[in-house]
Parts: sequence; C-alpha cells; structure tokens
Amino acid sequence: MDIKEFVHNKDVDFTKNLIGKSDIRAVEKELGVKIGSQLEEYLLEYGYLGFESVELYGVNSRQKLKSDMVTQTLYLHKYFRKTKPYIAIESFGDGDYRLVDPDDNVYRYISDGDDLTSTGKKLFDYILERFEEEM
Repeated sequence: MDIKEFVHNKDVDFTKNLIGKSDIRAVEKELGVKIGSQLEEYLLEYGYLGFESVELYGVNSRQKLKSDMVTQTLYLHKYFRKTKPYIAIESFGDGDYRLVDPDDNVYRYISDGDDLTSTGKKLFDYILERFEEEM
C-alpha cells in the first residue's frame, strides 16, 4: 500500500484549505530551503496529515507562512544551526524532531546534544511507516 491508498482507505485527517504552487515558492523563500518533490506533493495534495496519535506538520491556505511547518522550522533554524538545510515535518516532544532535506530524505534531530541522523527513508515511506505503526 502506498501513501495515497492509505489516505483514501483509512481515517486520515488532512486539510481542505490547500495551498498552491506560488505558496510553495513563498515557503521556500521564507525558510531558505528548497522543497523536494515528495514534500511539495504532500503540501499540495494534503496540506498536512494526521492519523491516530500521529500529526505531521503542514501548511494550509488560511495560515500560510504562519502554519506549523513554517513556524517550527524557523524556530529550529534560529536556535539550532545544524537544522538550517532542513524542514521540520514532525515533533516527538522533548526536542526530538523529524526533518526533511531538499531530496525528501528524512532525518532525526535531537536538540539536546545537537544530534542529526538519517532515518534512511524518503518522506512518503516515512509517513506510511509512521501511520502503519498506529494500526
């Protein structure tokens, strides 16, 4: 099953207030990070995704640059220099984040210790795995 099938077949939450391509460019400019093709598709198709206890960051047409993906990424960039080439996609709390690079690779970042490690997963594979863990 891929991410589209999962979202279609399960009770996955997403926004109806979607952004457009010009908003993607505005987010890239604000963050200073290029958005990869999977992250762009995620934002244009869903805005954000949530399933069971998993809620991923996103951008919607009402909040645009005030959306949680943008504000959380800017926060990380301000206080943790190592995160500057990445965009935040999820928080596990206690300074434990998942970040995405311009090639849609997902990383784990732990602010206490400034530790960045690759998950070895692309964005859609990561999301699908997170949602399947909840079943």
